[in-house]
Formats: sequence, structure tokens, C-alpha cells
Amino acid sequence: MINLISALLTVGDLPDRIEVPGWSMCNSQITAISTFVPDWVSGGNSQQVIEGGMSFTAKQNGKPYLYVRSEALLPELLRGSVYSVDFDFKVSTEAGSSSQPEMLSPPKLLYWQTTEASKIEYTRGFMIWEDAYDTRPDYFVIPELTMTGASPVPIGEFTHYSASFSVPEFDSSPHQTLWVRLTLKQAPQDAVTFSLTNFCIKKKETYLDPPPPFTPFSTRFQIMHPTEPAASEYEQANCPFIDNDLVSWTSLGFFDSPSVKLPDNTKVLFSKSDVVEGLRYEKIEVPETSSLVFNDEAITLTVRSFLVRGKLLIGGPGCRVAGPIRIVFWGSRTDADTLDGFGSKGLAAVGLSSFVDMYGKRYYPTWTRLARKVRAGDDRAYLQRAVNWEVGQEVVLTTTIWDDTGRGTEPQNEVHTIKAISDDRLTIQFEANVKYVHYAGTEYQGEVALLTRTVSMEGEPSADGYGGHSIASNARARFAGVSTRFMGQTNILARYPFHLHMMGKNTGSLISDCVARDTYFRCFTIHGTNDTTVSENVAFNATGSCFYIEDGVEENNVFSHNLAAHVHPIGEAASGGSQSGVTLTENKNARGLNTNDRLFPADAAAAAYYISNSYNEFHGNVASGGWAGYSFPSLPYTVGSFKDDRFIQPHSRSLKKFTGNVCHSSGAYWNMAGCIYVGGELKMAGNVLKYMSGKASRPTIDEGGNHTWMLFENTLIYSSLQGMMHWGERVEMDRFEMHDITRSATLFGEAWLNNGLVNGYSGNVEADFENKHHDGFQFPDTTSKSVVTDIIFRNYKTDKCYINVLPGMFQTIKDPSYCEPDPAKGYDGWSVNDHSEVVWSGVFDSDEFKPQQISATRGIRFEDVEYQNLVSFKIVNTGASRMFNFIDFDGSATLEGFPTIVGSNLPWWNICSDCRFESQWSVWLCPKQPVGEVEEREVLHVKFTTPEITADNGGIESSGACQKAAENDYADWSNCDVGHMTLWGSDPTRKTPITSNAGVTGLSGTGWFMELDGGSPRVLEIVPEQVPIGSTFRFAVGYPAGTTFTITASHRWKSNSEVTFTAADSLTELMSSKSATQYFFDGNTLYLFPRPPEDIQVSEGKKFERGGAYVYSTVRTWTIRVEASCGVDSKGFCSTKPVNVLPPWDVPCPSSRPEARSPPPLTRTPAPPSVTQTPSPPTQTPSPPSSMNPFSNNQGPAVPHSITINEVTTCMLASEMTFIQRGP
Repeated sequence: MINLISALLTVGDLPDRIEVPGWSMCNSQITAISTFVPDWVSGGNSQQVIEGGMSFTAKQNGKPYLYVRSEALLPELLRGSVYSVDFDFKVSTEAGSSSQPEMLSPPKLLYWQTTEASKIEYTRGFMIWEDAYDTRPDYFVIPELTMTGASPVPIGEFTHYSASFSVPEFDSSPHQTLWVRLTLKQAPQDAVTFSLTNFCIKKKETYLDPPPPFTPFSTRFQIMHPTEPAASEYEQANCPFIDNDLVSWTSLGFFDSPSVKLPDNTKVLFSKSDVVEGLRYEKIEVPETSSLVFNDEAITLTVRSFLVRGKLLIGGPGCRVAGPIRIVFWGSRTDADTLDGFGSKGLAAVGLSSFVDMYGKRYYPTWTRLARKVRAGDDRAYLQRAVNWEVGQEVVLTTTIWDDTGRGTEPQNEVHTIKAISDDRLTIQFEANVKYVHYAGTEYQGEVALLTRTVSMEGEPSADGYGGHSIASNARARFAGVSTRFMGQTNILARYPFHLHMMGKNTGSLISDCVARDTYFRCFTIHGTNDTTVSENVAFNATGSCFYIEDGVEENNVFSHNLAAHVHPIGEAASGGSQSGVTLTENKNARGLNTNDRLFPADAAAAAYYISNSYNEFHGNVASGGWAGYSFPSLPYTVGSFKDDRFIQPHSRSLKKFTGNVCHSSGAYWNMAGCIYVGGELKMAGNVLKYMSGKASRPTIDEGGNHTWMLFENTLIYSSLQGMMHWGERVEMDRFEMHDITRSATLFGEAWLNNGLVNGYSGNVEADFENKHHDGFQFPDTTSKSVVTDIIFRNYKTDKCYINVLPGMFQTIKDPSYCEPDPAKGYDGWSVNDHSEVVWSGVFDSDEFKPQQISATRGIRFEDVEYQNLVSFKIVNTGASRMFNFIDFDGSATLEGFPTIVGSNLPWWNICSDCRFESQWSVWLCPKQPVGEVEEREVLHVKFTTPEITADNGGIESSGACQKAAENDYADWSNCDVGHMTLWGSDPTRKTPITSNAGVTGLSGTGWFMELDGGSPRVLEIVPEQVPIGSTFRFAVGYPAGTTFTITASHRWKSNSEVTFTAADSLTELMSSKSATQYFFDGNTLYLFPRPPEDIQVSEGKKFERGGAYVYSTVRTWTIRVEASCGVDSKGFCSTKPVNVLPPWDVPCPSSRPEARSPPPLTRTPAPPSVTQTPSPPTQTPSPPSSMNPFSNNQGPAVPHSITINEVTTCMLASEMTFIQRGP
């Protein structure tokens, strides 16, 4: 028995006190030096390279300053380190100049770093242009330092200047630039030439103490760790290479034969002495009754085709080998089949007698997280878990920025070689300095993964993606501690680095603690195989989807504690301008890495984890990069080898288990993708696969046909455009954290988001999304049911705009006061249409899709969130905007303190005096449960259709401008307006347009009066989709005197369900009875109480209820048909126009607003002693403002767009006054 532990713990130790090496950057590394001269005359400036540096000539016209900067990005300036700057400087004028410059003092050295709050970026360096900016609290500016040298500066000759400085005790940004400020006491009239040579920046050696023990802060997400290996995994016992019945390779006469087939019934030992230098085997074959065993020695075997029908043994479960043992596959692309149906250039274990064991040395953990941020220029990483890795091995530091595509920003994954390891095994030093920042903060930490193993299978670097491959087909295979590189054959089916193929119910095969690196096609593939384990593996730099469940038949497999990073689509990535994405077709003739040439169409949306059947387990995994991190395409039926089977519908299968998983730096290829993406459809079209990348149904049910929800629990997502995109029908996400994202989730179907933390910004300044909009959660615009409960939203507190400081240079400003154009400041500003960082937003750009009562919240808390940033509402001429609503079931999402209904900017939502208009959000807020005897309010949705005007019925507008608008979500939909719906009562301004796209959403407890521009509809169909039991919906429409009616109602699918309405004797009778099968016509107005029968509401209008909040289902099967007997005009309306009289009945309104039940759950700073109270909320419809605020885009009283630091604004909550602190 050989114990490997002691050897592992004594190699390459680092001292506790770590030396940080110095560096220097001089002219040869600083490729350019640039200047900035405020207010110098344009047209008189020139810059040129001179020996050892550069010179700059300009005429001065104002401020006597000249700034000189290095355009090279410096390694990060570390706290506690000492730096020096040296250069030679000369100032002069041309001969014969009428005046000479006079320097006031020696040059001054300045350098800048940015806080996370804001920054100015240009050429990957940062700068501050004028003194006015220096005092802004967003910046931390190091005081300028006078350089040592001649004073005053001599004119006309080079003088040497130098300065040293140290960085104070703060963590600085990696983007830093040293500046030299040169000041003229008197500026001449003629041009001045500044020359600067021998510029050099140096860092002296320093020492750093290791960081204290690191404990990640987490409120909702809990890290899952793999079980520590048993001691036996580090020992060698029962090794196959010590069996007594082995015969040596050489003894069988296999000297230099290029093709070898072992004799039957033979156990052969391959040792280091059997390696023939330079020999490349064409083929090695192991028959069914034979075994090939590798000795534990340094062995490299080069072979084109390795066919195993018997046993291939390299170590075993109790025998981890140190080797290193390398199997190298050679050969160029060929269509030859030398592996019994599995091509060439690889290892194929084929048949029931075939068995492969490969067990390299056990390294634990195979990957871990950083314990401290790794900064640009560092040469080491601090780890959260002690490792038994070794000097000379390679590791990868994963990116912690959002864009890993390489299309705009260079990918920031880095591979480094270990130079030394500390005694406690928690610090590793690299042979080269780190190039990028890799973040580790309390919110999340980047990963470090080991890429080296003692057993490896390798292809050769291939320009056309033709590497080696391995497959175990209907065999048994156990891969543990094995690395692969340059494996996989792009666009060739079944040619992957690791491939468990057609094993059915697995009987012991596994893939554990392996590596797939620099792959040409996939990483770890499970195909036609169930009940297997894929655990603690690492994949890096993969082509096509990486962890891959192939045909949708695979179930009950376990993927645990794996890491996949830097995954690339094949060909052009799937995108598209609409929710449907793009549709791609299989190309069976595809070969290699040619652009847009792909065999499998879904590889245009390659994911770290491609999950064609979700009835598998996923826990403790990490996805970094890829079109998506975790992709769940919808497969109506199985595909590929199982395309003719119909016993499994993969899209109906729910998740068996998904917990403890992490996703980051993913989903950047398409703005509608997500780090977790449940979408896209893959299906057979004849014998060809088709993949549609966008919205696709996913009707998850159990084996009994009952609805089931895809449950994602204990999940961490960070540094990604969107956390989750779910197009399916049922989903729940419980216990999660999201940081540095532009949106937490877009959820379709019945969706519940619960018990989470959504953090717009972390301490990772590198994760900034620049021009991208941030919203905590976006409510959908139609059909879906979104319930959001028990969520903390953090860091949604300021607006952004982008200031054009100089041509081509943009400054990101988060103080809204800087967004307003101000020529006096020397720049033009612009602002986004709505708050760029908000908690609640919606989809506003369509009239075809209108929100019903589909969104609900409860138990919401805010931390570092400003009141103005709670809701972002966009005013456009669409039904999605006009009908925007959500129900805040406890008043926590709006800070009202009592259940509140939020409606759009239209007075249509102002049904009573207890409603108020919130001008900072441009929405109406109405208590859901009014004070007194007034009935509880619900949100209603009713469809009104007429053959003449409704696009749904093919009316005249369906081919007009309204239909054209439907082709572009951002078009002007105003041509769709065909009338108005107005609330009953004395105020005619409380109305909303009716459009040819059917559907009106509003509040219960009042009455709706319809007026169509064309007049009275001869036929009107009413579908009360959401009129909950117990809520009151009154409807009226005008008709000419003498009109008679036939009114019926029926169920769409039930025979003998038709009901004929009867006329009430009076309006009083109808109003008191609220009968759903009566009507009243007073000679001008037809009155109805449209609603479905109660039994239909119970069966079809069920609540989707979670966490104390609910959304009603829509009832689309009950249609009320009104047929009017009247003369008809040429457009199909009654020929006589009605006398439209708004029913005078007003809703009984409570005398006051409800009291807040509890203090709103918002983190606040105590208010100062004196406060100016703002006006109480309006009790009546506000008059339209004379001018609209261009920044808030409110329809209501305009409010200042900017705020003052530490300004306190009040918000009335019934009789209670609550103060909300503005600013830091």
C-alpha cells in the first residue's frame, strides 16, 4: 500500500509572508503617451513621436494646464506598495518667438482610481478633466505630488524629474492611469512645444500578509460542497498492474508493429519500457476475452484508433495512478471507419464485454472559489478550501465579468501554472502575473479549477476541429481523474471527449473528477443512458454544448459539483429580433469549424449544460459562459436515435432536482436568453432536426397527467444580462441570489419567484453593464401569472446617463442632476426615457398583447433603494402601457403599507377618492381593500369584439395601419384606437382608449361605458375572461332609440349550454339583482352584468396562489353575444348614431385611505430634525400638466428629476409619516 498524502503536502511550500515582486513599464512597454490641454486653440495642436518619447505643440487660449498621460493600462496599484515615476521634460517655443513661456513649478504627479459608484473611461484608463469634478463624492482623487527636479523648470533644455508614492489603505481599481500636470505661469502668444522622454513607471518589491479566513456572506444561497474523498482514494490497493497472471507487451513480440491486436484470453501489461520512441500506432485492439493493463509509470502512447472489446485498465477504484499516463490520438480528418462504427482517431469501448477503467490521482477539490479578489498584476490566488494540487500543474481562473463571448470584450478566463503552494494549502502562486481582475466579495467569488490530471487522453491541435474522441457504447466505463485536451470532432455525431452511449439503465459507469479542456465538440455526453453519475468534473474552452444530455430519453442521471467555463456556439450564435429567435435546420453534411456550418442546429445556442430531458438531478454545479449556462430546450418528442419513439415527451418532464447550482457570465449572445434558459424548441421535421431558439411551450406534468412546476432552488446567478428566462408553463424559483444583473428573471406561465435577494450592483466594478438598463423584475404583458414574494431588492438607487465630454469620450454619471443639458458645463447631456435602475418594470411596447391581472407581489423589502426607483412605467400608445397593473398584496412593494393595486398613468384607474397618483412613477395606487363597506377590489379583464373593427375577428382594421404596427413592437399603435371605455360617474376624463386589438383591463366595483367611433355595434361579443366570483362588473353601451336585442351566452365547447338573456323591468331591478342573464335598455343605453356562471369560474378560473399572493386564471370559454336590431350603415354599425350618455352612477367611495398595517420594509437612514412635508396624495384626478417633465415622462404633476445628497422627501402612509432617505 502506497500512501500519497505526505508527498502531496510538502511540495513547493510558500512562506506565510508573501513577497510581491516588482515591475517596471518604460518607453518600450508604454506604446503611446497622450496629452490633454483644456481650452487650447483647436487646429494649432500637433503631436509627434520623438526618440525615446513624444512631443506636443499647441497654442494656449485659457487655462495654463497641460496633462500628460500613459495610454498603457497599468497593473493594478496595490495598497501598501511603493511606486516611482521618472522622465525627462523640456518646454520650448520656436526660434524667433515673440514671447517665452514661464513654468510656475516642477511637474506634478497625479493618479486616479474610481469607486464603484461612477467612473470616466477612455482608452482603458481613467481621468478627471476639470477641478470641478475633483470634489464630487463619486471619485477618490489622490492629491497631486510635486516631482523632484529643477525649480522653476528651465526653458529650452531637458530636465530630469522623479517622484515616489505609495497607495493608501483602500482596494483600488485595476483601471488606473498616471498623469503629469504641467502648469505655465504665463502663456505665450505663440505655440509651445512640450517634449517628454524616457518615461518610466516602477513598482518596488513589497510583502503582503495572507488574508484572514474568508466567510462568504449569503442570505439566501447556501454553497454545496462535494463529500471529501475517503482516505482509500489516496491509497493504492488491489491495483490491476500487480496481478500475477499479466504478460508483458514486449514478450508478445509487439515491438514496432503499427497495428496490434492482443491475443484472445490474455492479460497484457503495458509499461514504460514498452514505449517505442517515435512510434505512432495505427490501431490497437483488445478482444472480448482479453485485458490491457497500464503500469503506474510515466507512459505516452500515441495511437490513431484504440478499439476495446475486452478490458482496458489504467488503475481502478482503489488504485489511483500517478503516472503520468498519456494516450495521444493522431491523424488528420478522414471518413474511414476503424472503430467498429465509430470513425477514427479515438478510443471506442464497444459491446457488453467491454469494460474501461481509468483512474488518475485523486485531487480534491477539483475546483474551489477565491477567498480574496485577484487583481491585475497579482501573481497568486487565495482559496476558500485547502487543495492537494501540485507545483507545475495548470489552473484556470474563471471570468467574473458579464461578457464571455469575445465579441466586444476580451474573455477574461486565465490559465496559469502553479509555481508554489503555501503550507496551509490555501494560497497558490503562479509563474506569471494575472492579467485581469477576478472578483471575490461577500456577494460571490470567482472559481479556480485544476486542469491537470495524471491520466490524460489528448488529440492534436487541429485547425478544422478534428481531435480525438472517446466512447463507451453499450459497455461499462469508469473515468476518474482523467483529463482530455483537443478532443471531440466538430460536427461529427458521437465524437466527443467523454461519451457514455446507449447503456440503457446504467450498471456502474461514471465520470468523476475529470477534465475536458480545449474541446472541439462538447465535453461530457450522456446518450441513451440512465442512472449514471457525472460529478466533480471541470470543462474549459468548449466548442458546442458541454455537459450534454443528447436525445431527450435520458433520465435519473446525477450531475453534481461540476464546473463548465468558456463555452462557444458553433457558427453564428442564435439571436433574432423577436421572441421567436431564429429557426435553424440540421446540416448533415457539416464538417469542421467553418462559419455557420453546424450539424446540430441547437449548437448555435451552445450551453454549459444542455438538458434535453429535465428529469435528472443537478446540484452544486457551476456554469460560466455559453449562450446559456443551463439550457432546457423543449422537445415534444425524443430525437436522434430515438426519433421514432413516442413513449417519452421530454418537454412534459419536470426537474427531478435542481439545487445549489451557480450560473454567471452567461447569456450575452442574445438579450432574450438567460443564464438559466428554459426555451427553444428542438424537433424532427421529417428526418431533419429543426431548432427554434425562442419562445416555446413546455407543459410540465407528472406521470398521472397532473400539473408540475419546474423547481429551481438554492441558486446563485451573477454577472449576467438576465438571471432566468422561462418560456414554459409552470416554474418556481425558491431560495436564490442574483447579483450584477440587468434583470432577475422573465417568467412566462404560472411562475413563482420566492425567498430571494436581487442585487443590482455588487462591489465588482468590472461587472458594470455600461449602457444597459437595470430592472429588478419585469412584469410580463399578457397571459402569464407572475407571483413575486419574500424578495430583498438591493442597490437600485440612482439614474444613469452618459455625458459626451469630448468627441468619442463618454463619462458615466449616476447623479441625475448631471443628466440635464448644460452648455455652461461644456457638454450636452441626455437621459433615458425612464429610470435606468428600477425594481419593478413591465413590457409596454405592444397593443396586441395586453396585461390581464397577471402580476402579484407580497413580502418585498428594499435595501439601498430610492423611492423614485421603485417603479418604472413607460407611457406609450399601447394596450400594454395603458393596461399595466400589478397587485401589491401587503403594500410592501409600493411602500403603501396596505394591499394596493397599481395601475398605469391613465385616470381610468382612478376609480375613487382613496386612489392616489404617484407622480414619481407615473402610476395610480388604489387600496385593494377599501375602508368601510365597499367591496374588495379586483383587476378585471374583458374582451369586446365586433366583426366590423376588431382585428381578432378579421375586421377592417386588421389589414390597416394597426396590423402594420403589429409587425414592429416599437411602432406607433395610435392607429389602432377605435373608441373609448369610460368609468361611470360624473368625471368623463376617467377613460381608456379601445383598440381593434380586443381586451380592456380595469378595476371592479364600478361601471364601464363603451363608446365606439363608428357608432353602435350591430353585433358585440363579450368574453369576461377575468371577473372573479364576488366582484362586480357593470357594463353599458349606447344604442339608438327603438333598438331591440337578442342576447345569448354559451360555452365554447359544451353543447346545450346556451342561455338567453331576459329584459329587466327597470335599471333599479338589474342593479340590485346583478343578474348575469338579464339586461336593461332605457332607450339610450344598454346595461349588462357580464360574468361567467359560477361553476365555470370554479373549474376554469382557478387562482394561482403562492406565498399569500394570487393571480386568477382567465376564463375564455364563456361568450356573451349581443345582436342589435337596427338599420345598418356601410361599415356595419347601426345607421343611427347613439346619444351617448355617461351613466351618472358613481362608485361609493370610502372616506379615508386604509392605515398602514406595519412599517414598510425599507432600509432607511433616520431623518434629520426638520423636514418639509410634501403635499398629500391627490384625492381627485389631477389636471393634465401644462408641460411634461422630459425626464420622468410622467402624466401628472411634474417633479424634479434631480435630487440633492441627503435631501429627505416624505411619503404619506395614511396618518403615518414615513421618511425615506435620499442619497448615501
